[in-house]
Amino acid sequence: MLFRILDPQTKANQFWRDFDRLNDELTRSILDSQFGSSSNFPPVNVYTKEDEALVTCLLPGLEPDQIEINVKDNLLSIHGKKKAEDLAEGTEVLRREIFNGEFRRTLELPFRVDREHVLAKFTNGILNIHLPRREEDKPKKVSISIG
Repeated sequence: MLFRILDPQTKANQFWRDFDRLNDELTRSILDSQFGSSSNFPPVNVYTKEDEALVTCLLPGLEPDQIEINVKDNLLSIHGKKKAEDLAEGTEVLRREIFNGEFRRTLELPFRVDREHVLAKFTNGILNIHLPRREEDKPKKVSISIG
C-alpha cells in the first residue's frame, strides 16, 4: 500500500484509501498476467491412481448449469461464470474479495482420459470429476518367456 500516513478518519482521505486499493489491484493484475496467477480460481485438488484421476473443485454460489467441463486427451477444462450479487441502490462496497465473473481452469493430467466414462457430480458447491484412464494408456504387464 502506498499511503499509510494519512488520517483514515477524514473524508478527504477516502480518495487515498481508494487510490491504495486501486494500486494494489492493478499491481496484482499485472503481476498475475506476467507471471501466472498466484491464486487460481476455482481452487482444486487433484488425486491420481494408476487407472483414474479425481478432481475436486470448490464452486460455492454456482449452479450446475453455470459450469462447463471439457476433456481432450490429458487436459481437463472447467469453465463458468459467477454473477455478482445485486446490491441495493446506495450501497457502497467497502471490500470485495469473493470472486465474481468468468473463470476458466485447465489442468494437465498425467494420462489421456476416457472421455466416454467421465462422471461429474455437483453437491453443495463442490464439483467432483471422476476421470478414468484410457484403456490403451493403462500400464500392461509383459510376461517374460525363457529361452
